[in-house]
Amino acid sequence: MPQIITTLWPAITSPEILKDLYTQWVRILRANFTHETSESIVVKLAIIHEVEQEIGGKFSLMMDIEGPSIRTGKLDRPTPYKKGEKFKLMVVEKILENNDLFCDFPGIIDNVKVGDIVRIESGLFDTIVREIGSEYILLEALNDFTMTSKRHINLPGLHIDMPTITDKDKQDIAYALEAKFDYIAISFCRSAADIQEVRNLTNNQIKLIAKIENQEGLDHLDEIIDASDMVMVARGDLWTELPLEKLPEVQMDIVKKCKFKHTPVIIATQMLSSMVTSPAPTRAEVSDIFLATLEGADYLMLSEETTIGLHPVEAVKMMNKVIAEVQNGR
Repeated sequence: MPQIITTLWPAITSPEILKDLYTQWVRILRANFTHETSESIVVKLAIIHEVEQEIGGKFSLMMDIEGPSIRTGKLDRPTPYKKGEKFKLMVVEKILENNDLFCDFPGIIDNVKVGDIVRIESGLFDTIVREIGSEYILLEALNDFTMTSKRHINLPGLHIDMPTITDKDKQDIAYALEAKFDYIAISFCRSAADIQEVRNLTNNQIKLIAKIENQEGLDHLDEIIDASDMVMVARGDLWTELPLEKLPEVQMDIVKKCKFKHTPVIIATQMLSSMVTSPAPTRAEVSDIFLATLEGADYLMLSEETTIGLHPVEAVKMMNKVIAEVQNGR
């Protein structure tokens, strides 16, 4: 039966909550280094180690490195867009006109062509490339959306000329060695070479988790599974690369291949997202956990449920109840 991984802070704010998670059989704590730094995590790790001494047990620590990231720029205010509206995505910092946006990756101009889809904010705002200039790409909105600052940009199905392991990642990996993290999750893993690069950086001292969240990762899935210690089905970014209706089949295929190769597999993202605000899950979320358990997942991961959620311990308890129901039914 799968074990539960929880993501740290800010909802997990106290030693008491950490103790409750331990009693609920949580043994792996994830730190998301898209938002964390070596400075911000220090106090949190100290609290974790104090709790470990009190309970006479140990948590394993997972560092989830950010990986290559393309983002929009800072906005002074939320900006609404209407379906059919055209605007420029600028790659040089200058005063923006109308509803134009800044993009922090100049190479986007060389990586897209007219007709390509550009997805913003995990697919909540889809746009299509209508024109490419020397300092911008002209986008047309495919749906209404209100933009805020520094939103993530996806280029589904395209090869991006960016390294998988960034300079920031290398600094964070060095800290993972210093702070004795047990796992590193490699975001946007595209090939076995990405895993080998991190192995070299860690001197093979930390177990590596390959996050499958783009088409290139799927294309090289077998070699990635063979090279990694664990695999994560990272459904958040993965669904921006695929038609949404294909995601369940892809998830099943990844789990099946991992089971065949005896590589532990994690299923992550929105497993109990309604419990960020609600004290109870939806029926669909319960079915999602049940089916992921039946598929053979070794770990189920909670993200926003335990970072910004109002009910982090209750979410873990609910997940355990569903897992137990599968176990009792066998």
